[in-house]
Amino acid sequence: MTPGKDPTARSEDPARSEVPARSEDPAQSEVPARSEDPAQSDDGLPVSTVATIHLDRLRTNVQAIRARIPGLEMMGVVKADAYGHGSVAVSRTIADMGIESLGVATVAEGIHLRMAGLSLPITVFAPPLADRIKHYDEFDLDIIVDSDSSLSILEKSGIRAKCHLKVDTGMSRLGQTPADSKDLLHRIEAGSRLSLDSVWTHFARADEPDEEFTSFQLRLFEDFVDSLGGAPAPLHVAASAAVFAHPNSIDPARYSMARIGIALYGLLDLPGQPPPEGLQPIMEFTSRVSAIKRVKAGTPVSYGARWRAPSDTYIATISAGYADGVQRNLVNRGSVRIGKAQYPIRGTVCMDMFMVDIGDNEGQIEVGDAVTVFGSDAPTAFDIARQAETITYVVSCAVSPRVRRCYLDS
Repeated sequence: MTPGKDPTARSEDPARSEVPARSEDPAQSEVPARSEDPAQSDDGLPVSTVATIHLDRLRTNVQAIRARIPGLEMMGVVKADAYGHGSVAVSRTIADMGIESLGVATVAEGIHLRMAGLSLPITVFAPPLADRIKHYDEFDLDIIVDSDSSLSILEKSGIRAKCHLKVDTGMSRLGQTPADSKDLLHRIEAGSRLSLDSVWTHFARADEPDEEFTSFQLRLFEDFVDSLGGAPAPLHVAASAAVFAHPNSIDPARYSMARIGIALYGLLDLPGQPPPEGLQPIMEFTSRVSAIKRVKAGTPVSYGARWRAPSDTYIATISAGYADGVQRNLVNRGSVRIGKAQYPIRGTVCMDMFMVDIGDNEGQIEVGDAVTVFGSDAPTAFDIARQAETITYVVSCAVSPRVRRCYLDS
């Protein structure tokens, strides 16, 4: 911190928050120890809503994925706080299993892992900005080259770093066409400060039944590599969906790595297919009953009166809402599990609460009872995704920071 600066003063530039110096001792990281009591937050305060992460299931998933990609390295994609599961705990677990590298979306995510003591190679998927270059250097983060702009930033900075050339074959998000990527490649090779660590692309429709577009992208990428006279660096194209749906993308004779994100967490959802064998969801999202009341026929429930009781019934209020990660559009179509039975969500999901119709089971359900929003048994994250008309990525990523993460490992 700058000497004489008021530590409570807010930086004038919100994009320039102060980055703490990297700790030399992993044990001195700023990641707090986890409470053994899932009903208690890390600061000792009581909580009702908990995301329980089963690290033993994570290990099982890693083993199942390894069996699909013999001869290839695995990058564990832990961006977005490991898709809501907790990037530090997930990264430490998979690092212990021999995962070769980690992938994150932002520089801040990479710094967070370094501060927690992770020493694996970390690739930042977002292209570099000029004011972030010093952090790549200080925290040993690998850089993406996706355009003339990003390469020029690196050349002007004079940084020595490993870089990864992103080629756009149809995603139209990052990267240049194969023709323009050749020019970038030649500039990287002509310089002396950047080391080309890999060349890669990303599929746009690998999780869809129609294989035509993915096959087109793969051919375009392979034609690009062939036009160079061979691979100038290790190649990778497959993420989770391609690993299970497009075996040509994980041919070890051509490719060196697969980038595994959603499959790590057991949430890979391939339309029209059962979940891949050997994968199991590692998160269970639970809360508690906070109130029970009897309502008469015709009584409106929640904001907008979008549901009215068709007959006299009991309504249970649950201590979680969309601020915790409960999908707001589950109004009148989602359900939760209390005990061994499922009960329908009724009315609009609120910020901190939602309501379920428990019928005449008032005597069997009490205030304080556990409620499963999603878990291993129905409703699962797959069920929630279908009911909310979204994808499993959204379901897990929506579980907010105020929800306590509890890590279990058998």
